[in-house]
Amino acid sequence: MSSPLKIAFYAPLKSPLHPNPSGDRSMGQLLLSAIRGTGSEVELIGRLRSWDGQGDATRQRRLRDIGRNLSRRLIQRYTDGVRRPDLWFTYHVYHKAPDWIGPEVSTAMGIPYVIAEASYAPKQKEGLWDIGHAQCRLSIERADAIISLNNQDLPCLREIVGSACRMVALKPFMTVDDIDTAPVQNRSHIARAWDLPEEVPWLICVAMMRAGDKLESFARLARTLSDLRDQRWHMIIVGDGEARQQVAGMFEPLRSRTTMTGRLDTQQVYTMLKSSDICVWPAVNEAYGMALLEAQACGLPVVAAAVGGVPQIVSHEQTGLLAGMDDMEAFTQHLRLLITTPDVRRQMGAAAASKCRREHDTDQAVRVLGSTFDQLLHS
Repeated sequence: MSSPLKIAFYAPLKSPLHPNPSGDRSMGQLLLSAIRGTGSEVELIGRLRSWDGQGDATRQRRLRDIGRNLSRRLIQRYTDGVRRPDLWFTYHVYHKAPDWIGPEVSTAMGIPYVIAEASYAPKQKEGLWDIGHAQCRLSIERADAIISLNNQDLPCLREIVGSACRMVALKPFMTVDDIDTAPVQNRSHIARAWDLPEEVPWLICVAMMRAGDKLESFARLARTLSDLRDQRWHMIIVGDGEARQQVAGMFEPLRSRTTMTGRLDTQQVYTMLKSSDICVWPAVNEAYGMALLEAQACGLPVVAAAVGGVPQIVSHEQTGLLAGMDDMEAFTQHLRLLITTPDVRRQMGAAAASKCRREHDTDQAVRVLGSTFDQLLHS
């Protein structure tokens, strides 16, 4: 009997073992699970986080040097007799988080190099992230396959990928069974535990609280809710982060109608989602939004912006309502509609849960990854 494939897995933006939850960490963990679902063994390659959020060239060079040193050590390790991987798999490469390890090791070992979720921004050339940008381009050009979770990335990628590179579409996914097995609590019990008004629609968002696009999304959400004071609703905000005080300040005028739960574990999040009525999130510059997928799997309709890969997850007028990125008037009216029409939101929520089970479960990812590995190694 032949040995299972050995896959080297690396996530330069955020390791699946990182202590802080985020969509990137969740997708990294899901990809690990899906790879194992193909029958492969996984070697998790270190925790070097190559991310530079400030455009600091000195930091980028230091991370480059650390990455190259790790590459040399890995090559030596495999050369000395440790079983080498059959394939290298890197998750999420872009100019702020380049892969300084995978391309070099893959070339030295003569194994396929695969990237899941790569993005390339030509305008970053010769900018603050020029060092990372150049390595990002090198990695994409080196790739034997690119697995795309966001079709918005494709136009720029197609301009630089090698002619033999396989472009593989993979819908964002999650383990839907985890939703089905999450504990269900009586809504009255949750209302008492969190001092929530049981008789009004519960709006919910799940997001990290950090500067940048997340904070702008919270600001837009606060403005939207201020415009909907004439309606009956209660907002539940799940999440935490260094910008918590700023978020709290934004919602201070709505304090009596807002509950901030702080960080909850996964099962607690699912329980809260299942008990709510509408997931609402402005999604400023969101790649696709794992939290939006999880909300739909829990049977919630979504109100969000039609940005990035969000329309791949949320089907407008079927599983939720989408507005233009900066069309806050439409965003507000979409939320008003779902607040005031319980039959519509229940119908959309049921359609959302059904779509997640049909199109976004881990099983489809296992099939796509398994087929990709087979083609790369046996064609």
